[in-house]
Amino acid sequence: MKILNSFQCSITEEVYDETVIRGMERAHDDAYKINGLIKEGKLKVENIKNNKLVENMLENRTFGVGECSTLHLFHNSDAKVIVTDDRAFLNLLDRNNISYIIPTDLIVRLYELKVITKDESINFLDAIKVYVSGQNYDAARRNLEV
Repeated sequence: MKILNSFQCSITEEVYDETVIRGMERAHDDAYKINGLIKEGKLKVENIKNNKLVENMLENRTFGVGECSTLHLFHNSDAKVIVTDDRAFLNLLDRNNISYIIPTDLIVRLYELKVITKDESINFLDAIKVYVSGQNYDAARRNLEV
């Protein structure tokens, strides 16, 4: 993936367990691809340290371990942005002025930065179409046509 050649990307152990370990148990193709990127050193798996600020943000809220660990990683590293499309998590990030980008917008931005071609952008959008909102997909496709 070209994005991993252009940017430093990390996931937490918890996200690894959720996407790779459980994904492989269910024979999901993307689990094997993600694992390959990790083995190639293109995607980093990081342990997290609990962050008091994050614990306060998450108090009385229910998020998955992936979202929680990602937020801890973000606050304990020099990360610039969180990539997510989880609506409840996006609301929390908004309320706390935490930088994020949704996957469809990331694809458009990578095209704008000339990291990927227009054809690649369309192919990537089509590949995730069933996982993202129709509104976000349509907006991204329109942005590629400008």
